[in-house]
Amino acid sequence: MLVHILNRFLGDSTSRYAFEKNVSEASLEKSQAHDFESKNSFQEVPSDSADNRNAMWCYLRAALRGDQEAQYKMGLSYLNGQLGLDRSYSHAEKWLEQAAHQGHTPAKEELTKAYDELAFS
Repeated sequence: MLVHILNRFLGDSTSRYAFEKNVSEASLEKSQAHDFESKNSFQEVPSDSADNRNAMWCYLRAALRGDQEAQYKMGLSYLNGQLGLDRSYSHAEKWLEQAAHQGHTPAKEELTKAYDELAFS
């Protein structure tokens, strides 16, 4: 039991491997989301298109893995009703706060702007 606790706090090769795998999977998800978005960047696409939904799901998976850029993108998408998402200020605030907490400067700026405009209460 004590060994498990020490490995948990000090880190062992298994937990480092899991962390690195998680980071690489988040990067892959984010890359796929960018690919889906870039398909639609030069044409007018309905917000409920399959590519928008696929991009949203890729960003969501990366955001849930702790990727701050994906969390920021999810926050913006909820704030502006993009990627097929309905506007939800509470969800936008949650994702932007998570990204800002990790040091994502644009997320901090977007939160400040949203609070100034009273989007969040």
